[in-house]
Amino acid sequence: MVDIYREGATRLSFAPGKLTGNIFVDFEMGDCAGILEIQITPQLKVQDRLLYH
Repeated sequence: MVDIYREGATRLSFAPGKLTGNIFVDFEMGDCAGILEIQITPQLKVQDRLLYH
């Protein structure tokens, strides 16, 4: 079980594939924006990218 909270989330999307399954959470917080990518198959992997604009 994974419990993740991302403040400022603006969009939740899913990208199923033949070999991988991904969940994407776009977010914005003031001068920062980014994306949280969660790969759920074939193995769990979490990436958080933050950009200043």
